[in-house]
Amino acid sequence: MSVKITGYYKLPNEFEPQLIDFDKVFDISFMRKYTKYKTFAKFLSGGKFNITCQKDFEDLPEELMDKHVAKNTQFKTWQEMLDFATDKYIARIKK
Repeated sequence: MSVKITGYYKLPNEFEPQLIDFDKVFDISFMRKYTKYKTFAKFLSGGKFNITCQKDFEDLPEELMDKHVAKNTQFKTWQEMLDFATDKYIARIKK
């Protein structure tokens, strides 16, 4: 799967949410440390989610993502994983 997944996230010192590439937020280092997968794409395919475009990802029921996250990561919910990964991403880009 080579679909580019993005999301809008409110970054510190920004007035408007910024478009963020999930491959940067969920980089290989993050995925190896906190999940059972090496990449975000493999994480999604491991959940048997049929993601072929951004809309497929956006339409994915959060309850299904929460179950996959709880089973295959150190996090309880998708939102917890997303918030933690984004915080780490912000810390990386501020260096």
